Amino acid sequence: MKRALMIVMVGIHLAGNTEVGQLLRLPELMTHYFQHHRQNSDISFMEFLAMHYGGDDGTNADNDYDNQLPCHNLKHNTISLVFSPMINEAEIAVQPFQPEIRFSSCLPNSKADKHVPLILQPPRA
Repeated sequence: MKRALMIVMVGIHLAGNTEVGQLLRLPELMTHYFQHHRQNSDISFMEFLAMHYGGDDGTNADNDYDNQLPCHNLKHNTISLVFSPMINEAEIAVQPFQPEIRFSSCLPNSKADKHVPLILQPPRA
């Protein structure tokens, strides 16, 4: 049950955070893994991922096929945020600026008094 739940959660995460075209390439990833597994039966799937996504896999003959793996060569821009530590301490004013607030009515007092009770009445047919 836990395994099925984990597979569903990973699937939902991948569907929401990757391009659909990249998800359609997942069978190519598995076939390429099985090709490497036939050549070297000691390789695990995690080692395969580390070779292909973390560095060079050691064989230049299949570089064209390696570049077609999902999320291997992404050709899009990303936005990243960089937070830098403050070198100088910011000076904080002792009393914050409080602007002078003046309210004024657009209507003279005699006209405003007549309109206020009309708003609070039920609509008439």
